[in-house]
Amino acid sequence: MIEKPTIKESVLFSIYNCVLFMIKIMPNRMISQVAKLLCFCGRPFIGRDVKILRDNLEQIRHMPKGSAAAEKFEKQTFFNHTCSALETLKFSCVPKSLQVDGKEELAVMLESAKKSGTGCLLITGHLGSWESISWFVSRMTSAKCYALARRSSCSALNRFLVKMRGRLGLKIFMIDRPLILRDMVKTLRRGDYLGVVMDQRPSGGRSTTVDFLGRKTDFVSGPAIAALIAKAPVYATFLVRKGPMHYEIIANEVVPAGHGITDVNELTQLMATAIERVINLYPEQWTWHYNRWKDSPKIMEDPRSISNENPVVV
Repeated sequence: MIEKPTIKESVLFSIYNCVLFMIKIMPNRMISQVAKLLCFCGRPFIGRDVKILRDNLEQIRHMPKGSAAAEKFEKQTFFNHTCSALETLKFSCVPKSLQVDGKEELAVMLESAKKSGTGCLLITGHLGSWESISWFVSRMTSAKCYALARRSSCSALNRFLVKMRGRLGLKIFMIDRPLILRDMVKTLRRGDYLGVVMDQRPSGGRSTTVDFLGRKTDFVSGPAIAALIAKAPVYATFLVRKGPMHYEIIANEVVPAGHGITDVNELTQLMATAIERVINLYPEQWTWHYNRWKDSPKIMEDPRSISNENPVVV
């Protein structure tokens, strides 16, 4: 039985929809300006995120807190995230508003996956407009597209996100769903696509430890288990921001169908490496303000660092 939303939830849901409507009618050229305003006004409310980002930059990218390079990167990161969020919401209402390169390469990859006789596991990270990838996948294949998602503590926000993701062609499996691994395997075996954002710290469930950005990092292992059981190919797909309302699809094969890998840790490591590779290319678009490495050791005394010489998207 579906619970009737409370008055508070209904009001919040209405507010979210009003904000979405304002973004929908907003001229494309204004999005960058609105993003700058939101970054400036919202800074006092994200103190914890700023602290985590600075800690991560110091540990992983070797940018001392307070340095000019760290402050510049911090501003670029929050600005890009804000722009991507606004542009994703606009795109969910007005698909033609987004210019996207690389669609042909994605179509070739999906066609190759179709020949395997199973579905395909699509992995990505919290970088660029990860929510929008499903829209292109759903229009390049007759298969259904599913994705794993975490349930928000706010019911109104959950309703809003489900509605938005539905417009993007996604059907959602909440990760707290009973027998979620079984449903993932069934999805792949019947030839559908399953999308997973892999780079968040596991919240219970199956996990393993991989080498990621120079640190031992906990990664979810359920997607690798499902791919191995279903004998499905795995592809890494990203939608990276190139400029205002301009994105590029980056798609790479992690493992093909019939790869022969049987070790869950090995496959999870390959997935983590595929995500790391794109973070190396677009570090200012990744969510550095997430606490992924609490109490995690370095891989080596002098860990790898990502070059600070990277293109800046504005």
